[in-house]
Amino acid sequence: MINGYVQNRQQPRLEIGIPIVKIRNIHLKELIISNKIDTK
Repeated sequence: MINGYVQNRQQPRLEIGIPIVKIRNIHLKELIISNKIDTK
């Protein structure tokens, strides 16, 4: 599951995302926004 988050294949549910952002000391927006580069 975590690998899916890291590989940007899936997003965590809110109840899982909140503890992650607290541990990582980041904003929730950073966790859920795609980091993929558009290669058009």
